[in-house]
Amino acid sequence: MWDPYELNVADLSRRIAIHLLGASSLALDGTDNGLPHLNDLGRPQLPFSSVALGFKVFGLHEWAGRLPLALWGVLGVLATYAFVARLFDRRTGVYASIVLCTMPMYFVQARSMLGDICTMAGLAFAFGGFAVVAFDRDEHGPTSLRARLPWLAMGVLGLLVGFESRGALLGVGVPLLGVGLAWAASRVAVSTGADRIGDAAGSLSLLAGLVATIGAGRVIAGADSKDMNLWVGGMLHLPAKYPTFDVEIGAIGHALAPWSAFLPFAFGRLFLAPVGRTGPLAERESLGRVAILVGTAAALLAHGYVAARTDPVAFGAVPLCAVACAVAIRDFERGAPPSIAVGLGTLLLAAVLHHDFHELPEKAFQAFAVAGATFPESFKNTALALWWIVLGGFALCAFLTWIERNAEREPFDPANYAKLLRILREAYDGMLALVYGATIAGAAIAALFVWIATRTHAQWMPQMSSALRDVVLNLWWVVAFVPLACIFGLLFACDVWLWAFVAKKSFSLASLMRGFDPFEAFVVRLRRPIERPYGWIAMAILGALLFLAIPVVCFAVSSELGTRPIAAAIASIPSGVLFFLILGAAGDFLGNRAAALALGGAIVGLVLCFSFYPALANQLSPKDVFGSYQRICPGSPLALLGVGGRTSAYYAGGQTQTVSDPVAAYNWLVAGGPSQRRCLAMKAEELPKLNQIWREHSPEPRTNLPVLDARSSQILLATSSLGPDKNDNPLSSIVLSSVPRPQRQIEANMEDKLEVVGIDLIDERGRPTDGVSAGRTYHLKTYYRVLAPVTTEWEAFIHIDGYHRRHNGDHKLMNGKYPMSLWLPGDLLVDDHEFKLEPNFTPGTYAIYFGLFVGDTRLKVKSGPNDGDNRINGGSLRVL
Repeated sequence: MWDPYELNVADLSRRIAIHLLGASSLALDGTDNGLPHLNDLGRPQLPFSSVALGFKVFGLHEWAGRLPLALWGVLGVLATYAFVARLFDRRTGVYASIVLCTMPMYFVQARSMLGDICTMAGLAFAFGGFAVVAFDRDEHGPTSLRARLPWLAMGVLGLLVGFESRGALLGVGVPLLGVGLAWAASRVAVSTGADRIGDAAGSLSLLAGLVATIGAGRVIAGADSKDMNLWVGGMLHLPAKYPTFDVEIGAIGHALAPWSAFLPFAFGRLFLAPVGRTGPLAERESLGRVAILVGTAAALLAHGYVAARTDPVAFGAVPLCAVACAVAIRDFERGAPPSIAVGLGTLLLAAVLHHDFHELPEKAFQAFAVAGATFPESFKNTALALWWIVLGGFALCAFLTWIERNAEREPFDPANYAKLLRILREAYDGMLALVYGATIAGAAIAALFVWIATRTHAQWMPQMSSALRDVVLNLWWVVAFVPLACIFGLLFACDVWLWAFVAKKSFSLASLMRGFDPFEAFVVRLRRPIERPYGWIAMAILGALLFLAIPVVCFAVSSELGTRPIAAAIASIPSGVLFFLILGAAGDFLGNRAAALALGGAIVGLVLCFSFYPALANQLSPKDVFGSYQRICPGSPLALLGVGGRTSAYYAGGQTQTVSDPVAAYNWLVAGGPSQRRCLAMKAEELPKLNQIWREHSPEPRTNLPVLDARSSQILLATSSLGPDKNDNPLSSIVLSSVPRPQRQIEANMEDKLEVVGIDLIDERGRPTDGVSAGRTYHLKTYYRVLAPVTTEWEAFIHIDGYHRRHNGDHKLMNGKYPMSLWLPGDLLVDDHEFKLEPNFTPGTYAIYFGLFVGDTRLKVKSGPNDGDNRINGGSLRVL
């Protein structure tokens, strides 16, 4: 449970359950158990009442509060399927349900206690119900009132849910305006047959939607009340900074990734006429497309207008976005033309999203629709790897699905590879091949020249950096093979997709062995006469790709994950055949490449929903800490420092003692004596001060605070006694428990406050080194012994000087994780600074100088190697 966002909702819901549902057993000592006001909720109460009902029925547990909201999520998916199946067809409804379930914002809201899943479900009910009432047709024309009455009831129910979830504007105005404006647009644009029921539903929807929107607009314009307003569905306030027009679009893009990379093109495909439909059914689908477009636009405008005046609100029209994707996929399945623009555009947008998540990882919180959350530092590398998998996998699926225009060509045909070779050879009257060959020859001559100079120790070689030397030595084969590998690799990937999902067969037991077909066909072609010279070259290229491409990729990925080379090679050998077996069976089962896109998007979406977002939530929740407590030291006294005391009621089965500051936490930990083990769940920012207090009172040799669980970078579990367990204190890598033996002993005295014991120079693999190469990453570890209290927060500088060049490495000591005010006399600490020399650092011997500074003042170096300007001399550094 996320403190404070989910915890606030849970606590308010608990209080509602006590007073409105009679669940007096949920009252907690020492906390507010009174009935909350609507202003306390900050929005209408349906989400809170739903959570309260879960607590009433199942007790005060995290899952009990989330279950009702998850049920709202399921109802939203069912409602989406129902109205899409009615307006389009059942297969489109299935696609819409799959896409909706794997859109991160919908899934995250459904599995958390944030509450906006009710708004999304309400919109699916209301919009879907009234859209069917307004636009329903069958083969003979408009349907009867009796056939539409269930949909009218569904729409009315959706309006009630929306109003009680997010007020009149977002819960009522948006779905009604979406349907009403779509009806008005259709009546103005085309002449349709008489449909009194549809006209009545459309006109009333438009009128009611305008009333709700105008009423909310008047309230927002007045802004004379600070109470929660049901017209707006939130608390009005003046923003510190007005958002720009694109804020809501950006939020949707990050919250719906990876589907958001395809979403703009899906909306564009809605402007096409329905494929494979005629008569009233085509008219119904066309009206449904208009409704989806107009409804999403209405939601976007309403959310954009509200965004500047309320707290963050999750985008309610996620079901409509899912329907847009589903309709585009279904159209393609029914024969709509492919599009290079869609495939390439989705690829580029996925790349933009990946860049955003790399540079601004906190954008992942857009799915939660919360502001001010800090992304955990320890989770950034894992997050980036998962985004590579998700966005890369989705972009590849979309690109291969939409880019293939000639579905009739034979996959893995050597003639296609020979034709491509011939095109490249003859392009621009042979000039392309000439330039290509000349470039390879020039790169090869340069590489040979540098290699000979290196072997003969030519005098000019030291002026060339090792990084530049490596580039020159390897450029020839990069130029020779990489462009061709990309070109033919793309053709091969298109062949794989075409073979799997276009040249497929009916699914049967034989489908399980279909993956052997490309290999068998290749062997058969080898026995036939082959055209020279292009035929043999094409066969060689195709054979290399067919037999080696997947194993090489598998080996590279396994090696990157740290697998031993032998194990990676053994695992990679059968990977190619296994890949084709799986893809062949999947192709026969799915039947077409449009379904493959839906499945691929669903798979990578599930990676986010069941891996990324739960792991991110665990970083921010004390759930794992309480689980470790119950597993490692059950029954031991537990206290909380900086962690909301209310969370223990959901994880520890009752209220837990809280302590106000690190001093009180230390006193509580040691109060039980050595015979009693006590545990403390604490915020990570409290660790440095508590660690200092622990060390201050520890006997020599001093030890760091015992920590049992530090998997979360936000919340830790400390203890008074480790027992048989390992100390997982994150500060153990900074505050050392034993005297270091650095690579270079220095022993410099800095104003009788600090002694620099020495330094280590470490390469990317963690090995000590004496030489570095420009452009590569290294670590400089500086070991300090504290001689006296340090009252000034100094910063560190590193100067690597030589040949009229300087690398400047100013930084905060220990990245600010352990302030100098906490350093105790006798402490041994290490500052680990990552650096990379600029490319202009040519080979030679440089000097390392370092020290501490504040502003223009440096900490005085009293003894030890130094340059007389309060810079410690760390010795020479060879740049290779």
